[in-house]
Amino acid sequence: MFQVPAKTQYAIRALAHLARSGGDSAARISSAQNISVKYLEGILNQLKLSGIVVSDRGRGGGYRLSRPASEILMIDIVAAMEGDLRPVECVDDSTVCSMGAFCMPRRFWLGLKDSVEGYLKSVNLGDLAEEPLVTFCGTGQKKEHDNV
Repeated sequence: MFQVPAKTQYAIRALAHLARSGGDSAARISSAQNISVKYLEGILNQLKLSGIVVSDRGRGGGYRLSRPASEILMIDIVAAMEGDLRPVECVDDSTVCSMGAFCMPRRFWLGLKDSVEGYLKSVNLGDLAEEPLVTFCGTGQKKEHDNV
């Protein structure tokens, strides 16, 4: 089934945390987002290499966004973590299929790719970070939070 990998889900959670907090250490992000610190450090390094986050060394160091959250599109994050969006191989190269460009379902896959890319380009990290945080209390009732 079509599913976003956990690594990308964690990257989005960590980036939303940074957008809301302004910057934080990997240990604090790990604790707040319930992500293994070792796994998170790998994700943050990948985001750093892609230019989405920057890191500061030393006391009070940590990670922060490289630009305003409103300028980081969700497609940028997905591309940094997974590469190009490709539901099936033939969307980028019709020669991988024996039917080539004559494959009737290929149009469907191209449409799916275009739709998903369009949505990911329409949402930025700032949009996501502005949403109130919602948790479910032991009573099953929702509780909204204004900060991380």
